[in-house]
Amino acid sequence: MATSVLELNQLTVKYGSFTALNSVSAAFEGGGLGLLGPNGAGKSSMLRCILGLIQPAGGEVRIFGEVSSDQRNSLLRRRIGYMPERDTWVPGMSAVRGLAHLAEICGFLPADAMLRASDVLYFVGLGEERYREVHTFSTGMRQRYKLAAALVHDPDLLFLDEPTNGLDPRGRARMLELIDQVRRDHGIHLILASHLLPDVEYLCEHVWVLDKGEMKMSNSVADLTAVARGAKRVRVEESQLAHFKQAATGAGLTVLQGRSATEVLLDSPSGVLASQSIFELGRSCQVQIQSVQPAAKSLEDAFLEALEGDNPSELPEGIA
Repeated sequence: MATSVLELNQLTVKYGSFTALNSVSAAFEGGGLGLLGPNGAGKSSMLRCILGLIQPAGGEVRIFGEVSSDQRNSLLRRRIGYMPERDTWVPGMSAVRGLAHLAEICGFLPADAMLRASDVLYFVGLGEERYREVHTFSTGMRQRYKLAAALVHDPDLLFLDEPTNGLDPRGRARMLELIDQVRRDHGIHLILASHLLPDVEYLCEHVWVLDKGEMKMSNSVADLTAVARGAKRVRVEESQLAHFKQAATGAGLTVLQGRSATEVLLDSPSGVLASQSIFELGRSCQVQIQSVQPAAKSLEDAFLEALEGDNPSELPEGIA
């Protein structure tokens, strides 16, 4: 069995009496993972634990099968790249010298470190500016420098915390293209924490949604957005639900249980399912339709439903 890229086992983080993460368990097999949640959801605490910067109050984090909090595991840390949200650079050093310094810390010989730093700066579009000090860079240039710093030691797993923060539309598009190229051409796994759901949808195949220290959803982006064909949430009386589901199945619709005992999710394999068709089905089987609503059609819809739903982590597969 292949080892998971990232595995959380009953992870708990506390600050005094406050619980920031409460027994979170999840696994990420690889590719791109979006980490979502409102402010205070526990995303930063999760990242700090994954990176080994704080010790969990309970449970553990494993990266490539190794316990991340083991401070002796320098080889594991070399496999991880981290682009923080806040600006970070070594004052008084040029961009290339600062990156070479980071590469040397990770084990590169000085000559090789300088070559590697230059190569990475050219990759992110800063090759011509490599001898300038970073504090003279624009916001977009500093963001690209942070990406270069996360890549300079050639990691296998890249953590990105709000990588498009503060960028104009052109700079944001350029940053997303660079990150996508890192994934496609170099096979680096990606964990992205972002408030911009379109960024997550563009770069990631999977999402974890956190709220109040708990995992509210763990699913693939494809499953969450598969209902764009026009699936509907339908509510009927609980006593009539079984009969209605049977009638919907007989009509050739895909039928899944909703979030409550009065809700069913209907999808038409042949195309968009019209609300009028659902009301006609209800009349034909003598079931009163209480409401018909569109199912989630975007990652943003799915995210909001996860925060508002009663138990989103147990949604049927393929439906947000």
